[in-house]
Amino acid sequence: MRILITAFALMFAMATTTYAGDRALTEQEVEGVQKAIKAMGCTVADREIEWEDGGYEADDVLCGDGNSTKKYDVYLDKDFNVTKKVEE
Repeated sequence: MRILITAFALMFAMATTTYAGDRALTEQEVEGVQKAIKAMGCTVADREIEWEDGGYEADDVLCGDGNSTKKYDVYLDKDFNVTKKVEE
């Protein structure tokens, strides 16, 4: 019985933590991320931008590198400075 109660308590804590990190972005936040992404010569759909760990994550960012286009995950701090760019 204790194991079952502990398991439910852990599931609740994990769900609460995940939910607390997610929130809707304001128009100004989306515009700030878009501006930073465009300054890199890249594009991203608004729906691919989210708040994560005190900053922003932009998924499926398209960047033209030479003759091809590549996809990246781009991470930005709360002031819209790019902190990491990871090729998918």
